Amino acid sequence: MSHRYVLTELIETEKLYVENLGLVVEGYMATMKSVGVPEYLVGKDKIVFGNIHQIYDWHKDYFLGELEKCVREPDLLAQLFIKHEKRLNMYVVYCQNKPKSEHIVSEYIETYFEELRQQLGHRLQLNDLLIKPVQRIMKYQLLLKDFLKYYTKAGRQTEDLERAVEVMSFVPKRCNDMMNLGRLQGFEGQLRAQGKLLQQDTFTFIENENSILSRPKERRVFLFEQLVILSEPIDRKKGFSLPGYIYKNSIKISYLGIEDHCPEDPCRMVLTSRNIDGSMQRFVLRASSPEIIMTWANDIIQMLETQRNFLNGQQLKGERDNESDILDCLWF
Repeated sequence: MSHRYVLTELIETEKLYVENLGLVVEGYMATMKSVGVPEYLVGKDKIVFGNIHQIYDWHKDYFLGELEKCVREPDLLAQLFIKHEKRLNMYVVYCQNKPKSEHIVSEYIETYFEELRQQLGHRLQLNDLLIKPVQRIMKYQLLLKDFLKYYTKAGRQTEDLERAVEVMSFVPKRCNDMMNLGRLQGFEGQLRAQGKLLQQDTFTFIENENSILSRPKERRVFLFEQLVILSEPIDRKKGFSLPGYIYKNSIKISYLGIEDHCPEDPCRMVLTSRNIDGSMQRFVLRASSPEIIMTWANDIIQMLETQRNFLNGQQLKGERDNESDILDCLWF
C-alpha cells in the first residue's frame, strides 16, 4: 500500500460523493423547482437544502478535477487543501443549518419526501443524502493523515501535508461545533454573546458528590469564553444522524474555578461556581480520556489567568486615576 493507493481512494470516493450530491441537486431540488412544492413546504425548502447547491457546483466543476491532477503530481495535494481553507468554510455554513433542516425533513420523510424518492427511483432516503457533506468533510483529514504517513515513511517533505491535516482537522471541528450548538434547546441567552466556543464534550457529571441523592448523569458541556453550559443529551430520532441537547445549567466564567488536578484520577476534573451568598458549588466531571481533561483544564486555567490579568489591570488603572485626581486637587 502506498500514497498512490490513498490518492486513488480519495478520488474514487470524491466521484461517488459528487454523484450523491447530484441526486439532491439535480433530483430533489430540480423536481421541486419545476413541479412546485406543497403549500406546507413553501419557504421551508431553502432550509431543507441549505447551501448544498454551492457545495455541489464547487466539487463537480472544480475540486474533483484538481484532485485528479494530483495523480500526476502528488505534491500538489497538500496545497490544494491549504489554498481552499476559506472556501471550505461553506461546510460550516451547511452544518450550521443542518439541525433546522433535519427537523423539517423528519416531519415529511415518510410522506412527501418518500413519494419524491420513489418518483426519482433513488435507493437512499433524502436524510441519508443530506448527511453526505457532513461525512465528507470529516473524511478528508483521515485520508490526508494516511497520505502523510506514507510520505513520512518515504522520507519525503511533509511540512505542507502537516499543515493540510491541521486545516482539515480545524474545519470539521467548527462544523461539529455549529451542529451541536444548533441542537441545544432551552438556553434563553444569546449564544453569540458568550464569545468563542473553545471546547465541547460529553462527560459523566456529579453535582455535590457527597450528597446521598447525587447520581452520575451524562452531560454535554460547552466551554465558551464567557460561560460554561451544561446540557442533557436527548435520544436521537430514528433515522437521523446526530443528537440533541436540553439546557440544564450554566456557570459564568467570572464565577468559575477549577480544583487542582489529581494525578491518581486523570479522567476527573472538578469545577467550582461561587454563589452570590459566598457559598461554593462543586461539579465533578469525568471524561473518557485523560487527554480531554488536560485540554479542558489548560483552556480553563488560561481563561481564568486572562481574566485575572484584566481585572488587575483595571484595578491598577483605577488606582492611577485616583492618584491623578488627588494631584489635580492639590495643584488647584
